[in-house]
Amino acid sequence: MKIVVGIDGSAESTDALRFAAAEAGATGADLLAVTVWEVSTHAARYLSQEHVDDAMIPWMGEFIDEVLGAKGADVTKLAASGSAGGALLDAAADADQLVVGSRGLNRLQRTVLGSVSRQLASHTPCPLTVIPPADVDGGVNDAGVAASGPVVVGIDGSANSMTALQWAAQRAVRTDSLLRVTMAWRGESAGWRPAPEFSDVLPADQVLEAQAQEMLDEAIQAAALPDSLRLETLLHEGSPKHALDEAAQGASMLVLGTRGHGGFMGLLLGSVTSHTLDHLRCPTTVVPAA
Repeated sequence: MKIVVGIDGSAESTDALRFAAAEAGATGADLLAVTVWEVSTHAARYLSQEHVDDAMIPWMGEFIDEVLGAKGADVTKLAASGSAGGALLDAAADADQLVVGSRGLNRLQRTVLGSVSRQLASHTPCPLTVIPPADVDGGVNDAGVAASGPVVVGIDGSANSMTALQWAAQRAVRTDSLLRVTMAWRGESAGWRPAPEFSDVLPADQVLEAQAQEMLDEAIQAAALPDSLRLETLLHEGSPKHALDEAAQGASMLVLGTRGHGGFMGLLLGSVTSHTLDHLRCPTTVVPAA
């Protein structure tokens, strides 16, 4: 296994490094730390990899040792130049997990992690975990461990959300956590109001809710989750964003697919993911389509 973490010296990347190191320790994965020297395309023509290494590797060693102590000796270091998002995606091409902070230092020669987290979520080749700011109650402690609580996953019946469900279940089993599976549904009153002549065509809210519950139950059954898993399901009427905000209260991790179904009962995971990354309550993992 391989975990990649983006670092830039910010408090958020400090937490990301701690979290990634804890994950690597728990899973036996190799840990690769990546920093990016962001320079203009014009300036990049004058920089060799040796220049980048000479400028960044010594700093990386000092930063990693300061954060992880003796455990930092096991971390492989990679310094890159150019686009932060592109460099991290390249490094994660064969990784099992990519970890970044929610935002970083807005300085020349430092990767601005906040500005690329949504880019990474859209193009990540592996599960992407974004660590919330240090001042968020649901962040990680000095050992890189998230607060105890359930693993929460939002599903909508799409193939991508089922992949997210499987990943969340595996994490819940590994961390001996409750898995909370949530689905949102929306009745007529939550969306557009039809003209009177169409009011009898649309099903009643009770029918929509029953259909959503059936979809949720079928998704759980189709996932063939481990018998040892502690499971809780939550059906929420209203906005998918509000459903996830509510379900993620006190969670140790929130898991989403990159995109899902649209429509009345679908979690609009493309827009929901963007909203969630802007309002992090806990470490949040975006799982790409299989």
